[in-house]
Amino acid sequence: MLLLRQGRVVCPSTGVDRVLDVRVLDGQIAEIGVDLAAGDARVVDCAGYALLPAFVDLVADLADPGTTWREDLRSGSLAAAAGGFATVLASPATDPVVDSGAIAQGLVDASHDLPGARVQRVGALTVGLLGQELTEMGSMLAAGCVAIGDGGRTVSDAAMLHNALSYARPFGGVVLLRPGQRALEARGCMHEGQTSVQLGLRGIPAAAEEIGIAMVIALVRATKARVHLTHVTTAVGAELLARAKDAGLSLTASVPARSLVLSDTAVSDSGYDSVTRLLPPLRPEQDRLAVCAAVVSGVIDSVCSDHTPWTRVEKELEFERAQPGAVGLETAFSATFTALDGDLPRVARALAVSPAAVLGRTARIVVGDVADLALVDPGFQGPCAPPVQSRSSNEPLVGHALRGRVLATVVSGRLIAAI
Repeated sequence: MLLLRQGRVVCPSTGVDRVLDVRVLDGQIAEIGVDLAAGDARVVDCAGYALLPAFVDLVADLADPGTTWREDLRSGSLAAAAGGFATVLASPATDPVVDSGAIAQGLVDASHDLPGARVQRVGALTVGLLGQELTEMGSMLAAGCVAIGDGGRTVSDAAMLHNALSYARPFGGVVLLRPGQRALEARGCMHEGQTSVQLGLRGIPAAAEEIGIAMVIALVRATKARVHLTHVTTAVGAELLARAKDAGLSLTASVPARSLVLSDTAVSDSGYDSVTRLLPPLRPEQDRLAVCAAVVSGVIDSVCSDHTPWTRVEKELEFERAQPGAVGLETAFSATFTALDGDLPRVARALAVSPAAVLGRTARIVVGDVADLALVDPGFQGPCAPPVQSRSSNEPLVGHALRGRVLATVVSGRLIAAI
């Protein structure tokens, strides 16, 4: 039994924002009130800190099975908990790809009893994530997958994507898609713009993402499928999304936390450090500001970690040759809290309430609910530290001044210290 004493309880789902005690018993929230008796509970002093619904991450590559030297289920679970996440969805981009019910069942079984956050599985949209043949989505959902997705490999063939969304709709699950155009992304390594020209690096135009978003919007309108766009990072992309929502389409979206605080000048400021080689790439400042505003307004529903671990072997190369991606589970809260100017209710909505809703769930602090909580220190300010729990260290935010930090996460009643 736990008693979380005198924390600022912030729960957007109920409108609660006040200092309270929270008792946790048998994995559930048993009591919420003022000056609750300790009894034989383990008391955690939360004075000066805040209790939020624990976070839900829709976009993470845990690299297990197949490339566990990058990350494995155990380290990914601990990294997620260190970042305030109680639930993390693992990409189907593994070896083997999660593209059948049999593979999905084995990985769902292997994801039980992890020491940190619970890891849930996303099934592949196409066989081998090759964009050529549809998977048996129903069998993967029946085996325990909670969503279907492209694993960050964009499906640029409109006919194939139309068929995939039409096929997915009757199963009722959400489809996770990264909007993009492979042909426009194939040769670039950063955002195409003034900074890429100055650095002499091939660029990826914003049009790649914007064309992808426009195509998905048209196909959602045609198929009525439920789609979540996993990476919206441009001002035009946010505008397209806003118009689609105004039209009543069943479309939600997220943005990587790092894209809320870093712009494309981070590539030059870092001296071409390949840790800033990302996909989608970091965007110019005007896009960063527009995307932050879209999160505040709710046009972009949620923030994800976009956790993509790589070892030094895969990252310490010439910028163009390095693998794209960065870890982000342990820094997503601080990046979001910094970008949203310390607005804890909005942070809780973006990291917990909205991504949970994408999965048809609730994230709230209510008596009787599962005890998934994040204990955070909103007063902390300092340079971002390297990852502690992840097996990889490709974190572009290291050294950047951020606000807030996660102190501990409660997952189904288990207290997991983050620091």
